[in-house]
Amino acid sequence: MKEIRDTEKLETVYQSQAHLFGKRPPFLRLLAYEKGELLNPPHQNLDQFLIVVEGNIVIYSLLEDGSIRHLFNSEHGILLGDIEYSGNSGQTLFIEAQEHVLALSIPFAQNREMLDQDPVFLKTLIRSLSDKLSISSTLDGISGTLQEKVLVYMRQIKPDHRIISINHTLQILHCSRRQLQRVLADLSRQGIIIKQGRGQYVLSQNQIHPLHQ
Repeated sequence: MKEIRDTEKLETVYQSQAHLFGKRPPFLRLLAYEKGELLNPPHQNLDQFLIVVEGNIVIYSLLEDGSIRHLFNSEHGILLGDIEYSGNSGQTLFIEAQEHVLALSIPFAQNREMLDQDPVFLKTLIRSLSDKLSISSTLDGISGTLQEKVLVYMRQIKPDHRIISINHTLQILHCSRRQLQRVLADLSRQGIIIKQGRGQYVLSQNQIHPLHQ
């Protein structure tokens, strides 16, 4: 992790996220992480909010048998630290940079008093928690074939209805690369999804809300 001590860049990044706050938090930092680096200290929960403004991250937990359970991956825009701030984190989650990541940091200790009194930010916090709960419950509730899981993932979990990384998606759906590629190829041949590049697919427009046809 490296702190970017560039006040002009920090201000530019904050302004791009200012709509999430009613008032400017008194203490802000701009942090950069390299691919494979953890955004939270090993075996510790976050003690700050992180708004990812560049790059992709993956969130996972370690099971008792030592295996990894991928919860979800996200592109820039995600708010991290909401679960820890609310005091409901029953397990340590690992947050790993999948590429170079730039994040706006809002430490809990220096900002809690103001944030607790900011109704705009509290709505942001509730929305973020709700989104994560929805994603987690949807993923846990997916049953059926891998093809059905892929379609639920693209319709309900991905707001842009896209897959931009085979690696990220197979981690979320707990399948092999070969299995996922076979399903994506089948869906592409049927016209249900459209291939847009290497490892990149988008749901066909008429498949986004198929029940409304």
